[in-house]
Amino acid sequence: MNERENHSVVETPLRNQIFTSLWEQKFLTLYRKFFSISEIETTPLLQWSFGALLLTYFVTFYYYSQTGFATTEAYLQNNFMCWPHWQTCGEYYFLSNLPYGYSQGILYVFLFFVILLIVGTIWKKDWVLAHLLLSILFFWKFFVVFFYTSMGGGNFNYYDIIFTIILLWLPYKLFFLKLSFVLLYFLAATIKIHEGWILGTYFTQLKTGLPIFPDWLTPLFTNAVIFMQIIGAWFLLSSKMVLQRLSLFYFISFHLFSGIIVFYRYMISTLPLLLILFGPRYTHTPVPLDKKSIIGWLFMLLLFCFQFIPLTIEGDQKMTMEGNQYGLYMFEANHQCITQSTIYEKNGESRQLYRESFSARERCDPYRSWFRIQQLCKRDSNIATITWQFDHSINGGAFHRIVDTNNACALDYKPFTHNEWIKLPKNNPEIIGYPVKNVYYY
Repeated sequence: MNERENHSVVETPLRNQIFTSLWEQKFLTLYRKFFSISEIETTPLLQWSFGALLLTYFVTFYYYSQTGFATTEAYLQNNFMCWPHWQTCGEYYFLSNLPYGYSQGILYVFLFFVILLIVGTIWKKDWVLAHLLLSILFFWKFFVVFFYTSMGGGNFNYYDIIFTIILLWLPYKLFFLKLSFVLLYFLAATIKIHEGWILGTYFTQLKTGLPIFPDWLTPLFTNAVIFMQIIGAWFLLSSKMVLQRLSLFYFISFHLFSGIIVFYRYMISTLPLLLILFGPRYTHTPVPLDKKSIIGWLFMLLLFCFQFIPLTIEGDQKMTMEGNQYGLYMFEANHQCITQSTIYEKNGESRQLYRESFSARERCDPYRSWFRIQQLCKRDSNIATITWQFDHSINGGAFHRIVDTNNACALDYKPFTHNEWIKLPKNNPEIIGYPVKNVYYY
């Protein structure tokens, strides 16, 4: 081998190494710039927020790994629930949980390993890799919550997803995290402007009532919550220390008190970030108004639009539950319901199905009963027809028969407009009776 050939052998790997290094450097530069990673690197509050959100993913995936509501077995056993906007989700299930298989366990062990890797990258302050790995967790959770099943969501998951979108992909991360946190309080109050909270009947119609407070003080408490979420929450952003601290103290107390009712899960998504974003001594966060901030403002507008989807549908959303879950939908009313159906088979035999709610927080959504009936109609060729009645009471009021049909198999469900087979007050639904007080919050 001559000297020229020997030089080429050495030079080629070196050239490839340099090229690869330059390509990686260019990719990292573009990635950091596009996702505003420098904001996380230079802002301790964002770094703590990163850790707080990571905790919510661990809790969420721990819960998912223990359940079988989105598995192939759930689909085969008709024990699943799809969103109204994707009613065939079960046909795409591919995971199996014990005792039927290991695929779901494998997936969530992998996701747990990703969480551990993120912890390591945070310790090493490699925020680019931490950002990339958290994106993996986000996309799976987003898919499960909004597409894979309607049983994997909850307002706390909406909070986690909203805050993660801001932290991962929006510029001016700290400002929009603070703004969205306050805005979510405001949006949560809009669903409480109803007799259940204004009159306090959500709680007074429970046998146990509101924790700690007597029934006669309940309306004062519930209206104070509405006022603070609409008005008081904005003082979290105030530059006046006394007002900001009073607002912070109120919402810390509110989340601790609500934990008596809803337990840890909601507190995990809200209280750590509340303390991180608003707990340290207030420093002014400039309001961004340049072109770069447009995407952040559009995202805030999008939150408004989703919250008010139910208001575009005719009728009382709390009675019909149409548009439910497209926006915050916390325990806005004390629901009680009875659903009963008779299955008539082609051979002349019949059987009855009956179910009544047991929890004030159960949403009593006719869609859920309709969905399960539809699955029976599609799967069992021996079924001729199914009659169905659905009785619904809110806040201790009368049971109204809002669904009464002789052929439930023929009904379609529209996700974003009123379904005519659900009776509104103008249709004079029959009053079946009056409920006793609910025993359980759950």
